[in-house]
Amino acid sequence: MHRLAVSRARHLGLRATLLLASAVVALDLASLAAVKAAPPAAGVADSGAARVRIEATDDGYHAWADNPLPGPIEVRLRYRQRHNTVASPALPARATIPTDGSTVVAVFRAADPSGAVDFDLILDSVPGNPSAQPRDVTYLLPLTKDTPIAIDQGFAGSFSHDDDENRYAIDFAVPVGTAVLAARDGVVMQVIDHHLDALRNNPAQHRGAGPADKLLRNTNHIRILHDDGSMAVYAHLQQGGAVAKPGQRVRTGQHIGWSGNTGFSTGPHLHFAVQVNRGMRLVSLPFRMEGVEAETPH
Repeated sequence: MHRLAVSRARHLGLRATLLLASAVVALDLASLAAVKAAPPAAGVADSGAARVRIEATDDGYHAWADNPLPGPIEVRLRYRQRHNTVASPALPARATIPTDGSTVVAVFRAADPSGAVDFDLILDSVPGNPSAQPRDVTYLLPLTKDTPIAIDQGFAGSFSHDDDENRYAIDFAVPVGTAVLAARDGVVMQVIDHHLDALRNNPAQHRGAGPADKLLRNTNHIRILHDDGSMAVYAHLQQGGAVAKPGQRVRTGQHIGWSGNTGFSTGPHLHFAVQVNRGMRLVSLPFRMEGVEAETPH
């Protein structure tokens, strides 16, 4: 989930001021109001987070959510703090934003028109349409035919495949720099490939440790959107290891990147999972793959 802390709005009188951070803020100078954008919350991903525009209008402040991704996302807008502020609809409010689209999530106004409007907002975003209806398909092995198949961790693996996002995932043990192929046709939705490789066998990389929390956010990956709304994740790619680009349509078997050892990893491997958005949370799905048997939890 991406999180963006944004938009402190205050009625100040005769002048308007803009302070821009990660959010993109638009202001009607005739509104006699000032809008400030706070820095993003700690841990925000640097690619793919939704953006907010606060637009002052005659009937209040419109909070627009902009989706920069070549695929749909779901957002949730909530207060960090507020004073003399009411929202329609009431927060927290959700919305689904189409590919490269924008939607007004909420409108804010003063509860007491004689007083100042003051609010801070936090925007959470999750890739994918929560209404997706994934089909049962067979996925191609995301490796070339001459790559030896060795599975380090399968479905419900106790090391790291123990949450909703990763329960139905497969870790292929492959050397850094192994070619990664698209397991199914789709559109490249997200690419992150600037993180450095993790240190091998570092005991600090266990869940719950501070370094591990950082490593979980530093995983290079490619997310590909399928035509049924499901998404395949190819993770732990090497630095600069993405061959496919955001918005590119790829075919099954097409070379999309190079494997690595980034993020929460104790050794080089390719992490593959199929996910859907199930209401502001990513959930992995069991899947079939040619030539691969993955242990499924009972």
